[in-house]
Amino acid sequence: MWRDYLGLAAVLAGLRAAARAPAPRPSLCVFCKQNGEARHIYTAHNLRGPGGRVECPVLRNYVCPQCGATEDGAHTRRFCPLTRPGYISVYRCFTSTAAAGGGAA
Repeated sequence: MWRDYLGLAAVLAGLRAAARAPAPRPSLCVFCKQNGEARHIYTAHNLRGPGGRVECPVLRNYVCPQCGATEDGAHTRRFCPLTRPGYISVYRCFTSTAAAGGGAA
């Protein structure tokens, strides 16, 4: 019926295929972000891969002080299976009426 001199049919087919393809997952390491690393650091990798394997280079080098887990199974003390229920990290911020200036003098 018409001649495709410019190859537009192939371009349109490529655009349709690209629109159907899933978008790549952006990289974000929550561990590095919460530790205050620069944006270019925490957006350069993911905390864990699709299979649950630790990908963060900082966390992979960390050794759990309770169970010794590192590399693929690395975790912090907060997420260690040996940590007792009710554990509160010393780094956690608390707000109280005394700290806010509302306590008795």
